[in-house]
Amino acid sequence: MTFFKQTIALTATALRGITQRRGSSLVTVIGVTAVVGVLVSLLAIREGADIFGGGNSNPAQVEVISRGTTNTAQSVITRDALAVIADAPAIKRAPDGRPYVYATTLVSVDVMKKNGKRGNVYLVGFTPGVELVSTSMKVIEGRQYRPAVHEITVSDPIRRMYQNMNIGDHLVLNNTEWTIVGVFAGSDSIGDSVLRADADTVMSAFSRNTYQSATAQLESASAFQTFKDSLTSNPAIAVEVRTVAETMKNNFGQLNALLDFVAYFVGTVMASGAIFGALNSLYASVDARRREIATLRAIGFNSGPIVLSVLIEGMVLALPGAFLGALVAWVLFNGNVVDVAGLIFKLTVTPRLLTISVFWAVTIGLIGASLPALRAARLPVATALRDN
Repeated sequence: MTFFKQTIALTATALRGITQRRGSSLVTVIGVTAVVGVLVSLLAIREGADIFGGGNSNPAQVEVISRGTTNTAQSVITRDALAVIADAPAIKRAPDGRPYVYATTLVSVDVMKKNGKRGNVYLVGFTPGVELVSTSMKVIEGRQYRPAVHEITVSDPIRRMYQNMNIGDHLVLNNTEWTIVGVFAGSDSIGDSVLRADADTVMSAFSRNTYQSATAQLESASAFQTFKDSLTSNPAIAVEVRTVAETMKNNFGQLNALLDFVAYFVGTVMASGAIFGALNSLYASVDARRREIATLRAIGFNSGPIVLSVLIEGMVLALPGAFLGALVAWVLFNGNVVDVAGLIFKLTVTPRLLTISVFWAVTIGLIGASLPALRAARLPVATALRDN
């Protein structure tokens, strides 16, 4: 009998015996389900936070910050500098000549979550022009804020997570009362984490006279170097120019790396427990089939098919746990809105995470089956036949 036929015969016999070992088999399935469920749940946080990685940003959009600063919060852009930026070459312009440029100012404010815990969100002031560049944001309820008036629009996730964030509610920020006049929504982005208002009104309320960054949309991504050179070589201003994707990576790359580490570290620790569960189940399988395996070896079955059949059995026991764990994570967490250090995003269970869960389950099954497989292959024929 060929190697292939021997493997099929041994695997079929092993799989039929799983029903006789329901208890030990369930230990493996449940263990893998728990590992995969936790891993996918943690990776769903990382997947949701990927919106801060800049991968989906428009390659023609660039951010200008002051030279020497490490992030947007530390930057200072004066009104004169903003005028120079708006006049730079390669910027896209509307039919009426308006440049696709806007500036922002950022303020962190304390708020109260609906569960009674304190949190913080960001109040961001935008100059006119934001409606040209940031087209994904749409007011879904109420209306847009007006300039020179203490009015705010809130994102839909913020409204759902925090108290007093409905239209008509009032927020007292730095001894100034602001009225919520609208709710906005759009494609998932960092915009979900902010309150929006008029930039000059925000600066007046918080005693500021400079912006923190300027964002521009170029005629095309290929015009980046032209735009950058025109600003960095201008002695009147001291700025740095980066694509929005680069800015997002610089600002949030460490957060994504931390989330990856936590997810895989916790997943690895839990996987070790599932591996012991698989070892227990598959050792029981090998012990129950000692005489059968010895008989097969005595009549000419090779060790290779025996090892392979035990490994396949381990993978078969692990795979249901992969799909069950991913399903549990999807039902319980997919779409949930979370807040990490003032950044709001949705947990997202994607097809990529299902692929990862299958890989982890198969790995757990193979590692858990390796020692029982070697034991089955090395089992002395005479000893096994004498044991009853």
